[in-house]
Parts: sequence; structure tokens; C-alpha cells
Amino acid sequence: MGTGKKIAIDIGGSHVSACIVDTTRPGAAPGTIITRSLQAGGSAADIISTIAGCITAFKDTATDGIGIAMPGPFDYQQGISAITKVGGKFGRLFGLHARQALQDAAGTGDQPVHFNNDAHCFAIGARHILGLSGEKAILLTLGTGFGSAFLENGELAQGPAGLASAAFYDCPFQDGLADDYFSTRWLLNTFQQQTGVMAPSVKAMAEQYETIARPVFHAFGGNLGAFLRPWLSQYGCTELVIGGNIARAYTLFSGPLEEQLSDLPVKITYCQDTERCILAGAAMAPALPEPAELRRTSQPLLPVSITNNSEDTYTVFPSFHTDHPVQAGYASLAAAIKEDNLLIIDGYEGVLWEQFRTELHQALLTHNRTVYWYHAGACLQTPAAIHSMLEGYSGTPDPVFGKRFDGSLADFFDAEKLSLIQPENTAGLHIIYGTGAALTGIKGKLLYVDVPKNEVQYRLRAGSVTNIGTPTYTYKRCYFADWPVLNKHKQSLLPHIDMIIDGQRPDTITWMEGDQLRASLDVMLTQPFRARPWFEAGVWGGDWMKKHLPGLNPDEVNYAWSFELITPENGLVLEGSGNLLEITFDMLAFHDNHRLLGKAAPRFGTAFPIRFDFLDTFNGGNLSIQCHPRPEYTLQHFGEDFTQDETYYILDCGPDAEVYLGFQEDIQPAAFRGALEAAINEGTPLPVEKYVQQFTANKHDLFLIPNGTVHASGKNNLVLEISSTPYIFTFKMYDWLRTDLNGRPRPIHLDRAFDNLYFDRKGATVPDTLISKPQLQEEWPSGKKWQLPTHPEHFYTVDRYEFSGEMHIPTNRQCHICMLVEGHQLDVTAGDGTQRFQYAETFVIPAGADSYTCRYEGEGKAMLVVAYVKDNYC
Repeated sequence: MGTGKKIAIDIGGSHVSACIVDTTRPGAAPGTIITRSLQAGGSAADIISTIAGCITAFKDTATDGIGIAMPGPFDYQQGISAITKVGGKFGRLFGLHARQALQDAAGTGDQPVHFNNDAHCFAIGARHILGLSGEKAILLTLGTGFGSAFLENGELAQGPAGLASAAFYDCPFQDGLADDYFSTRWLLNTFQQQTGVMAPSVKAMAEQYETIARPVFHAFGGNLGAFLRPWLSQYGCTELVIGGNIARAYTLFSGPLEEQLSDLPVKITYCQDTERCILAGAAMAPALPEPAELRRTSQPLLPVSITNNSEDTYTVFPSFHTDHPVQAGYASLAAAIKEDNLLIIDGYEGVLWEQFRTELHQALLTHNRTVYWYHAGACLQTPAAIHSMLEGYSGTPDPVFGKRFDGSLADFFDAEKLSLIQPENTAGLHIIYGTGAALTGIKGKLLYVDVPKNEVQYRLRAGSVTNIGTPTYTYKRCYFADWPVLNKHKQSLLPHIDMIIDGQRPDTITWMEGDQLRASLDVMLTQPFRARPWFEAGVWGGDWMKKHLPGLNPDEVNYAWSFELITPENGLVLEGSGNLLEITFDMLAFHDNHRLLGKAAPRFGTAFPIRFDFLDTFNGGNLSIQCHPRPEYTLQHFGEDFTQDETYYILDCGPDAEVYLGFQEDIQPAAFRGALEAAINEGTPLPVEKYVQQFTANKHDLFLIPNGTVHASGKNNLVLEISSTPYIFTFKMYDWLRTDLNGRPRPIHLDRAFDNLYFDRKGATVPDTLISKPQLQEEWPSGKKWQLPTHPEHFYTVDRYEFSGEMHIPTNRQCHICMLVEGHQLDVTAGDGTQRFQYAETFVIPAGADSYTCRYEGEGKAMLVVAYVKDNYC
């Protein structure tokens, strides 16, 4: 059982105060208060040492934890300083993980150390010590900086609307910010400017130079009243409490302050015991809550080590063997870097940085290394600045669609702040870490932590990670802003990475040397491989994949999609020494897009052009009636270089399965629009067959869906969607009056759809031009090659091979995307590698392979579908 006593620390600009606070009696006088002078402009090591000395002074007292009141800006959750412009004070702490540094310096053991804003601590302590009774109170600390806190009915509150930082310090005032005017430095600087006297402190101004200082204090009070007046009025403030060192001179500025506020019903209290209030509040302030969950999904994590799964069934965790070792665990990584003095650890969105840092720190301590951590996140632009920057991209009003941001990751950061991260020339290991760490320009061994896109999304949904530089997330922000800049950043770092780390497992890591990663990519670019698929439920989802694909969670409500090969979101799993490490698919293109894409590389750059995915409606429902944007619309509105041209290959289907495709001959666009609006506004069911044609779906049919074509898969289909890679630009027109799996309305995009639909794709034109007619191209004793012609709008084509025994296929300097659509399993050899692929598994033959050989030894004939870019589109 705890003692109820905590060590309370108040860190000020000139000294540190500490005492023991009995939190069971918050109004009682604290124990002995010790004070240590602090050189706030000194080195990080000296500042940390001074604070640690206050903690160790109470080492013989049994306590339950340590509460520290710290001025902002500061990441109180993690314990990281973000203070930059406070007269040079605490500048050497910028970016430092102060909590960890203090825990190490003071030897706190298992005792929790919690930081809280000093103004918030003042408010919490003052509530008990001063007996505040007002419904809405504003509390200020006037000293080194301008602190503010808000209470509603005795509880900390957000304060008035419109506060960017939920505080007053960075609000505009006159020619600068409020913190520039309501702080010690304004009083001292203004006093010197007006009198020529350099006072050592505000106390000296008030006591030694009272007469000549009165005009300065008078101006200070008037300015403070003018600044506070609109905020107090907006908030409905009933009680104003002013503390801090400057409050001791209240008799010199209270007159003009109160004159400004005279007509507001506000009680004003000048606190002369700020330190006691802050210390009490530091001990009593609750620890900031940790995320309740790290990932929100029913899908399993990639295991650390390869399992002994049978090789004759579909696998959800395919891997590519490399002769280079994949290491497992933080201990192995710590052993590899224990002799270094400076590391840069960069990484993707979605890394659980604090958990990663904690685990690696503990592993490094076993090697008796003193480690200082500097977090690049302290250098980010403010959330308001980032929002403003992205307003025309991911910040548009449309809940789904935006425009691809054409900037870089550096645009999310404050260049001046990046220059402030300056590890001191002291003994120990200094680590600059966090997304964007390499942007500091500091040279050191480079480690990169990657997280697969599916895992990023599971963590975003759980709230354990957020969009770059903001406290919230949207998938739209990820797609249109975060991921494009992070991909560019990763591409720039790939040639220089010394160690690549797979950070998807919360409790452990796998990793390999950067040179060995690049060597493994070289091998992959000559051999067949699979991407790691991932699976999602949806409102129309079915159960075919549940029944046919081992390894999926059978308790999931359904499976609507399998991201078989949607390369912006797929990973590649390397297996070395029995351990598994996942990297993102795009690393192949970043490493050598010409060996990956061949002739198509000049056209597509590092964007992989073709995707394969499953749409499962078996015992599910119809997809929405939808279309995709035309190319010029896609470029203008979304910033994408190519659009979402699709085909539906029917891998399996029920006897009643249908595909909705193209308009009826008598389509009237205005009538169709009116019926759709009635469905949206009045809930009137749409007679879909009156407007859209329906075709019976048969196994191995290929339905062509170029941009602007109305379409949907009906229920009881397992569709292999062969498409160009963009994958979110679906304009829904009718969704059968359904809500999503969370009971929310699904977005409808009538205006966008009607800007893109081709109403001349109707009547007999549809079966003539939008259902592929297989053409026999080649025949030999044990097989045939069919071409499944696509629409002229499609930049890719599809071949189907029906064969037994062995068959040789040249790539003709093209990347081939393949799937075994009939037959049990297939052995494929290219370069020096042979891989076995199962029914319904998607695999890739990179252009660097030149050719590949397929061997089928099962019963009957195998059927292999192959898609690649048309030569005239290269």
C-alpha cells in the first residue's frame, strides 16, 4: 500500500524547489522545502544534475513517485522539452528526453516520474490551498514565461475557444506574442530601455528602483488587462488568480490591470505563495493517460520467426529467403550499437516511439552506457501551421478525397528548431530519434524503423499514434499528405541506412544491416516473390476467404477485401536465419525501379502500376453502384498521375452471381440523378436494374471497367480485381441504403460521379466492349496462351495460360503480376530462385528476371493469369 507521499519539484528559471507532499492532506503545509540555484542557460548535463540532486535529497523518505512542475512548451506525456524562446533558458534541453535523463541521473528505480505544466500545477494546488470557489477560474503564473490554466468547477479545463496551445503564451499581442510581453524579460528589457538601468531581477526593480520602475509596471498592468479582457469575457471568468514571482510586485501594476477589467464580474486574487501551490499541484496532478490499446484489429501480428506452415496451402505470411541474417530482439540491436557515440534513428509514421525508446534504452543500460535521447518531434511545426499548410490538400471539406501534397517531410518541421537539437560533447551515447530525425543534419550511424501500412492503420484506429504533428488522425491525411512525404523521405534515406528495423511488434523488433538489406533487394529483383497480403472487413463482405484462406481470424465479422498486391499498402517479408523482417514494397522501386518495372519504369517512376486484390461478396452483399474518375479529373483534383481503371476477373462465384456494368440503352441521366437523390434524401430504394445492366458472372470471365463506367459486383462473387494501382477513388452513387459496420452513413459522391460518367457506355455497346473476348495466341501440346483483351483506356493487358507440365514465359523487360486461378500449386523459377505458389496467391516476376519457368504437376490443367503494362503505354 502506498504512503500517499510524493516528491514534488518546481523547476523555475533561476532555481529548483522540492519537498515532500502528503497527497492525502493537500491543504496541509508541505514538508521542508529545499532550494537549489539553477543555471537555466547552462548545459543539459548541469540542469539535469541540479534537478536530480533535489530528488536524491529525499532518497531516505518512502515515497510513491515524483511529480515535476515544468514550464512549457513541453511534451508532458513523454517528458521531452520543447522550450526554445525563453530568453535562452533551458535551451540546451531542447528535444531532450528529460524524464529518462533524470531517471538515470537520480537513480529513481521503479518510481514513476510525471511532468505537468507549472501553471496547471499552480491551478491544482491553488484550488486546495486558496479554496477557490468560482465556477470558472483563470490562473496565471507571471515569471520567466507567461503561464495560464483554467478551472471549471474545480477541474482543469480547456479554456476559451481559439487558443492554439490551450494556453495564452503564444497568443498574438501587439507586435509579438503574449509571452513576449507578460514575462520577466519584458519588464527587465523595457526598464533598461526607458531608464538605462540594468536591474538584476524584477524584485530589484520593485524594491531598489521602485520610483523609476513605476511607469514600466504601470504599462505592464495596462497591457495585461487589455490582453485578458476579451478572453475573460469570452470564457465567462468569475475568478482570476495571479501568481508567479511578478505577482509579488502586484501593488505596482494592479491599478491599471483592474481598471481595464473594472466592468467585468471577476474576483481578482494575487497569490503570494505560488511556490507552495505549485509544489502541492505537482504532487497531486494525475499522470497523463496512456492509450487504452495499441492496435485495433482482429488480425494477427507477423510472427518473429518463420513457422512450420505446410507449403501446400495459401499463406497469409509469405516470406522471401535471404542468405543474410535477420536479428531479433532489442538486446541484439543494443549489442550492435553499444560502442557508438552518436546515432540517428528515423522512421515511418506509426512507430510507437516511446515504447521503442524505452525498450532499447533498457537494453543499452546492460552495457553500462549513459544514453541521452533527443526527440525530433520537438521540432515539428505547430498543429495550426501544419493544418494551414495542408488546407488545399488533405484539409479540404470533402471527408474522403483530397489532393496529393507535393511538398516534403521537411515542410512539416521548423528549420530553426531542427538546428536547436545539439547533443553535447559529453561522454555517453547520444541518440536523435523520431520520424524526421535525419532532417537535423547531424551525422551519425543511421537506423530506420519501418512499420507496415496495415499496422499503421490499426494503431491509428486505436489512437496510439496520430498524423504527423497533430493530436488526431484521418486516413485522408495519411493518403494525401503524410505517406507521400514519408515515402520521399524513406527513398532519400534508403542508400544510407546502416540498419533497418521492423517496428510492427509492440514488444520486440527484428532488424538487419543496411548493406545486407540492399543486397537482398538486389536478389529479389531477379526472382519471383509474393507481397504480404492483408485483409479488411466491409459492409458487403463475404465468407469465401474465411473458408478458403487458412490463417485468417474466423471470428472476424466478414472479409470484404484482400490487399493481395496494392503496393502502396503492402509489405515484403524477408526471412533470414529463421527470423522475419517486413519492409514496404516500395523499397524495391526506390532501390532500382528499372529492374523492377523494366520498360514501364520511365512512365511510372517508383509508382508500381498494377494491383491485384480480392472483393469477396460470397453470402455478403452487393458493392455500391459506383464509378472511377477520368484521368484528367484525377490529375486536376487529386494530383494522381494515373487513374483507377479496373477489371473484374471472376475467380469464383455462386450460381446466382451477377455483375452490374454499363447503362441500359434508354438511360436518361437526369432521371437517373433524380432517382439517386431520392434514395439519398428520402430513403427511396433505387430500382438499379432500370438504369444499370446486369450480367451473369461465370468463373474466369473478365469484365472491363475503364474510368467513368458505372459498375458494381453483385453478391456471391469472389472477384480478383486487376486494376491500375490508385485504389481509393471510388465515387459511390447508391449504396443500397446501408450504413457501415459502425452504423454510420457511407459517403455518397453524386457530383463527382456525374462529372465523370460516360453515359454512352450503354445498351449493346456494353457486352461488345466491356466484357473481354479471349483470343487464342499460342498453342502447344500441353497448353494454350489466351489474351484477355482489355479496353483501350486500360494501360495494362491480361494473359491466361492453361497448361500442364512445364512452361517458359519471357518477361520482355516487363514486370509480370501473376495468380494461379485454377490448380493446386505451381513451382516458379526465375534467376537463381524457385518459389512455390498456391491457388489464389498473387506473385510478382520483376522485369530483372528476363524470363521464368512454371511447373505444374497437379491434376488436370493449371490456369495462370498474368497482367503487365502494354508496350504502347511504356
